[in-house]
Amino acid sequence: MQIPQTDRHSKTDAEQGFTIVETLVALFVFALAGVALITMQTQSTGALSRVETRALANLVAENNLIDAMASRTALELGVRSGEVEIAGRSWRWTLDIAATDDPTTLRLKSSVSNSIGEASDVSVTAYAVAGGA
Repeated sequence: MQIPQTDRHSKTDAEQGFTIVETLVALFVFALAGVALITMQTQSTGALSRVETRALANLVAENNLIDAMASRTALELGVRSGEVEIAGRSWRWTLDIAATDDPTTLRLKSSVSNSIGEASDVSVTAYAVAGGA
């Protein structure tokens, strides 16, 4: 018994390639994937910007604490504020030096915000020996 063989070259015109509808559907799927990738990249860039802003604000807050704690004079109770420029941005800072329940310990709280309102407030707290080191 002989198995009939089909001729691979005898396909009709409709079977020889993609139709225009199939091509348009494939392009639509690739366009959706492209839009999703662009949206994801945009969100990633926004998150990076927020992280950078917060890291710089934290750096300003820590610098204020270091400056206060490194001073050779006794720390005075009260609130100080100022503005500093780091990484081409202007930052507002406040340093609050307060007494604690322990008379030999002071609480230093440094709060920082971006002067254009771009960053949420960042605050860092440290404790120091009253009367200086």
